[in-house]
Amino acid sequence: MKKTFLLSFLLILSLSSCLPQESSTSSSSASHSSSFSTIENSSVGSTTTSSETSTSSPEKGDGIVTLYSVNDFHGKIAQDSQYPGLLALQGAIKSDVRYENSSLFFSVGDMWQGSYVSGYDKGKSTTELMNLFPFSAMALGNHEFDWGVDTIQDNIAVADFPLLCSNLVEEETGKRPDWIQDHAVFEVEGHKLGIVGAIGADLESDIKASRLEGYSFTNNKAVLNESYQKCLDEGAEMVLLLLHDDEDSGYTDFIQNSGIGFSAIFGGHSHQFQYQENARIPYVQGGADSKGYSYIQLDFNRKEVVSLGYEHVKADYSSLADELLTEAVQEVIDSVPLETIGYIQGSWDREETASLVVHAMFDAAVSAYPEREYSEENLIAAHNTGGVRAEFPDSSTSYPVTMADIQLVSPFDNEVWVLPDKEISSYGMRYNYCYPDASTLDGKVADVVLIDYLLDTYHEPMYDSQGGEKLLDEEGQPYVIYDIIADYIAKNSSLEDPLRPSDFR
Repeated sequence: MKKTFLLSFLLILSLSSCLPQESSTSSSSASHSSSFSTIENSSVGSTTTSSETSTSSPEKGDGIVTLYSVNDFHGKIAQDSQYPGLLALQGAIKSDVRYENSSLFFSVGDMWQGSYVSGYDKGKSTTELMNLFPFSAMALGNHEFDWGVDTIQDNIAVADFPLLCSNLVEEETGKRPDWIQDHAVFEVEGHKLGIVGAIGADLESDIKASRLEGYSFTNNKAVLNESYQKCLDEGAEMVLLLLHDDEDSGYTDFIQNSGIGFSAIFGGHSHQFQYQENARIPYVQGGADSKGYSYIQLDFNRKEVVSLGYEHVKADYSSLADELLTEAVQEVIDSVPLETIGYIQGSWDREETASLVVHAMFDAAVSAYPEREYSEENLIAAHNTGGVRAEFPDSSTSYPVTMADIQLVSPFDNEVWVLPDKEISSYGMRYNYCYPDASTLDGKVADVVLIDYLLDTYHEPMYDSQGGEKLLDEEGQPYVIYDIIADYIAKNSSLEDPLRPSDFR
């Protein structure tokens, strides 16, 4: 057993080093209703938790049920060089050695926002594709609120499955609003399974304050316990929590020590591959952006977790997806108009991509206010690091950029403001990409061009917006960040002279 664990631990380290976007964490191997160890599943080249020896078969039989979860999908419907896509995700799950026709699929939130295809109709098509997948329930994530509560309700009307958030509270009433459910109970293999949905109580700060106005996320234990008890009252033999929060967050720790009898937790939010089987409540999270999924096997006869883990998804699993879903995905992709905006070339990393973004913001402000004679001496552009979500695709030749590429990098509908006469602090800018570098203006007064997320937040805003104004596009409408990026690329590139990473170092 010690030798098996040592080899397994080395496998985790080697796999983790190959994952630049998601990190993998796990607790040490320990017993939780059965022995666990970590092995490499050679069929998918991924790290999973399974039974004690690498030669054993997945648990199957009377009362054994396998459940699957997808978290932080972020609208990655289409497959490309960076993301496997929805079809590969379904194909990988349905070819998983633990999968059975009785298996249920769940989402732990952040499903809609994050790509041009999904954002084109604000998650409606993504929700329709989730119906076909088919998902059984979904917990709300913080990015479900990016387009406001009305859009959530619109997508609830489209969904064939319940959306859950037990700890969403309407500030006017102090209660959960009527339009969102807190729990659901499913019958599977002759047994009843309860599902409760919740979101990290501290994640209000990850949402524009204006989008969450009138609502909050409570950490009141009684709220979660009430939802858990409802499941039991409806005959649930075991109850799982869909929690949009990291395994190490304060709220997850609070739940772990709450005494509420959840059998296990499907987690999300941090985009990591995580599992923690020796916690009081076993926890697992399966990456993000269609690159992975997690699973939990339950034994209803013994009322315990048999195994839990995660898998990485490869693009070639798309050929194993259902024909109906395959046709529907293609129809959605074909329905979204795309045109070439400009050209890039080379191998882009996150810093170079972000540098292009803030150069675009700087250029937009210079063009909008020629009378101010902006330069690197009196203007700085700032964009939060978390808002730049991906790199531009690598290409050895001139690559035609579309809005789909741009919205993988910057998917959020952030408007851009210019604020006059602000004191610049390189320390205050430390969580932002800037152009020019904030250190060059440290302690000086300059104008700032920035996205409105930095002004509309539950955190203390970076600056007071007083005296500032929104940048407007040629039609007099508020200039949204991805349109600013698109216009910059269109203006500064051509097929013969594409933009290169070296331009932004």
